[in-house]
Amino acid sequence: MVLRKLLLFFLLAAFINTNAQKRYNTDSLKQVVLAARYHFGFMFAHSVHVENVKGINPYGFELEYSHLRTGSDIKNKYNSYPRTGFSFTYTNYNRNFLGQAYALSYFVEPNFRVGNNLKLLLRASGGLAYFTNPYDAIKNPSNHSYSTHINSYLQLDLGLSYPLSKHFALYGMGGFFHASNAGFKEPNAGVNYINASIGLQYYAYSTRLPVYNHGSDTSWRHQPMHFEAAIFYSPKSGYKRDTSVARNFLIGTSVTAIKQISNIDALTAGAEIYYDGGLRSTKEYIVGDTSSNTFAGLLIGHRFLLNRFTFSQELGFYIHKQTKVYNTTYRDLYHTIYHRWGLSYNIKNRWSIGVNLLAHKQVADFIDGRLIYRLK
Repeated sequence: MVLRKLLLFFLLAAFINTNAQKRYNTDSLKQVVLAARYHFGFMFAHSVHVENVKGINPYGFELEYSHLRTGSDIKNKYNSYPRTGFSFTYTNYNRNFLGQAYALSYFVEPNFRVGNNLKLLLRASGGLAYFTNPYDAIKNPSNHSYSTHINSYLQLDLGLSYPLSKHFALYGMGGFFHASNAGFKEPNAGVNYINASIGLQYYAYSTRLPVYNHGSDTSWRHQPMHFEAAIFYSPKSGYKRDTSVARNFLIGTSVTAIKQISNIDALTAGAEIYYDGGLRSTKEYIVGDTSSNTFAGLLIGHRFLLNRFTFSQELGFYIHKQTKVYNTTYRDLYHTIYHRWGLSYNIKNRWSIGVNLLAHKQVADFIDGRLIYRLK
């Protein structure tokens, strides 16, 4: 069934071959790339709550629609040939209690020339996934990985592409998939899946990347360090006084200093403070702890800068938290170090919007939506 779907995908691609070639000049500054791949891998038990996923081998396929940019200005600016687009991913987790997943995501993939033919691919993806069989205390009590149908979806891949003809290339990738609802509803241990994949790419103009005389855009050197301020919010899961499940709020603010070190890289340092109403309800009504639920932390990190999109990775260090009783009596979760992963989009001038995931070790805590303003 999977192979038949992939074959149909490429038959459709073949029909647009003639028209697609007419749309692009010989520079191929921007061309459509279609791709499909089959993936197979294994899940790992990243916590004691999901020991039942050990040894499970999920499988599935992915379909992609994207644009590859190969102009000399793009190459000089990013030192690569970026491909961006959308992908649809189907995964069968090979156990009834885990079900299946259908994900739609946006990806950014710099392509690097390795010799005359080979391309090195590095990809980051983010989106949403629909899971078919979430936790249910009566119908599906074995699933502690996810408890909602809709979950956030993240994917990181590294791979190689080799041309088979002018229009088709064979590619393979190794990747890591993660999905969770980031604290919207428990249990939420998360789905972590490592895989290998192989597939075909269809290039509307040519599989080969152009070669340019060495050049480099150094305009980034004139960019001074700047600052950003953000406010963020998350409707986090919690409890009522009678311990029934309820939606609570998390709200916070942050300030970040950003120093660009190349056309696509920046280093960051910042601070944040937030109030966690979901944790407050758990501490007060489940644990019996009425200590502060305000967190403050310092962060250092890195950003990928790709046109209007920014992909950030940050390591955080709590300087204020009161979770000792919670960790001892309920759940050993809040330690000194945490990490954040974010994606933002510049909507106009100094304003951006974004989403950000905060996690402790391998366990996602919450996803927030944020409004960001660039200061002078």
